[in-house]
Amino acid sequence: MSKLTYCIVIPVYNEEEIILNVISQVLNFFKNTHSKILIINDGSRDSTKKKLDKIKNKKVKIIHKKNEGHGKTITLGYKKAIKMNAEFILQIDSDDQIPIEEFKKLIKFKNKYDFVIGNRLNRDDPFSRILISGLMKSIIFLLYGKYILDPNCPLRIMKTSFLKQIIKKISYSTIPNILITILSKKKNSYKSVNIKHIERYTGSSIRFLKLYKTCALAFFDIIKFKFL
Repeated sequence: MSKLTYCIVIPVYNEEEIILNVISQVLNFFKNTHSKILIINDGSRDSTKKKLDKIKNKKVKIIHKKNEGHGKTITLGYKKAIKMNAEFILQIDSDDQIPIEEFKKLIKFKNKYDFVIGNRLNRDDPFSRILISGLMKSIIFLLYGKYILDPNCPLRIMKTSFLKQIIKKISYSTIPNILITILSKKKNSYKSVNIKHIERYTGSSIRFLKLYKTCALAFFDIIKFKFL
């Protein structure tokens, strides 16, 4: 069998209302490509697992794991994707806040850059999330001298060869997505593309106190990474 073109990694946690629809959209978008969808279920406590186990499609691979948080979940997804040996590794979240069609804007740059990421223009999230993202961008700029529009945007395309080189450097972190963005920006093989972002209507948003605890750990990781 010929080499995969795309492996699309989707981390999932408590998305029983929307997950099957999201997977259906991804399958339809990539139907004419040689691709696989890799679903990593981070110990969902609702009926997400039950719904995922009903999927009978050879293009979809599902991994269930205990709940460890987004960082470890996406890192596992990346490691599994690397082993699948696709030319490109893609990521999108399972909350349906970014229309799958937005991948078109990124894909046209895939051969020119190691890393192509979305910038959520007119981001439709609570003010607390937008504020934290702004602080994160400021800290990255102060530490690294690099201004990144949306370092944690979940819509991204990476050359597998690039991700192989850096996966060990980011595996310990709670924010591998952000560290990958920083590394690609430092390497000057980075492209940011404006994309649509819509309000979350289903699923489980992170609770207020947990959000700030997660962000505190993220800020620590950004600072720590500077001196590794």
